[in-house]
Amino acid sequence: MIDTNNKIPVVWSISGSDSCGGTGIQSDLKTFHDFATCGCSVVTAITAQNSFATGYSVATERKSVVAQINALDSDMPADVIKVGILPNLDIVETVVKYFDDYQGYVVYDLELEGSGEALLGEAGELLRSSLLPRVDLLVVNVEEATALTGNEIGSFEQMESAAASLMAIGSRSALITGAKFGDSGQRFDYWTDGEEAIWVTVDGAPGVNNRGGGCILSAALAAALANGHAFKDALSLAKAYVTQGIRGAKAIGSGPGAVAHLGLPDQEEDKPLLSDKRPA
Repeated sequence: MIDTNNKIPVVWSISGSDSCGGTGIQSDLKTFHDFATCGCSVVTAITAQNSFATGYSVATERKSVVAQINALDSDMPADVIKVGILPNLDIVETVVKYFDDYQGYVVYDLELEGSGEALLGEAGELLRSSLLPRVDLLVVNVEEATALTGNEIGSFEQMESAAASLMAIGSRSALITGAKFGDSGQRFDYWTDGEEAIWVTVDGAPGVNNRGGGCILSAALAAALANGHAFKDALSLAKAYVTQGIRGAKAIGSGPGAVAHLGLPDQEEDKPLLSDKRPA
């Protein structure tokens, strides 16, 4: 649990900009606002996106990323940092260097689509050897977990095994999201730090307007932790926030709509079931 010391918690997002606002820095800042935290941003990439495609993406220059970090650190240091897209070696090196001295909590939403280059070659080696060991919580979906570990996830047991493999890579804890087994309609997430484990069960289909759900879950977790919630409570609140947002989302463009930002959840129907026992 993070001690907020009666001040407004500060949460940074180190990630890419999404021109249509459904993911990345823009959705993170909306989430931080809903959780009554002070949201700050370090832009690592600029992407040209709409509701159905990403047409262009360019990494931010290293000196710009360094300048953004230094400006914030000198005046508004973070209680929690959420990391998203790290597009190349220069930016991975920059973030790793900053984390050498950073003492706060780090949530890493590892996005394969935007970080492909950073997971290869020297950048990938640095990410695994120096960044992941500094990450307090690694968040990946089922497809990303499989790509990172080589573990197929078709059962609860395989999900546990994949999480253990992610821990072996280096992160201090891992959350795998979005598993669906059988025809029950339920969706499952699994978290572990190697000693404790939490299964998260959500009923019903996720809905078609769910763009940005992974980004927003990680941002909500970061903000809830910055507000001083214990991890299990933060996870429950973050999941309810995303479920509420999917339920209230509407398509604006011609593609799937983004998860809505509707304030803190207060409906019983949005609350997930959390258990330390594997679902039956």
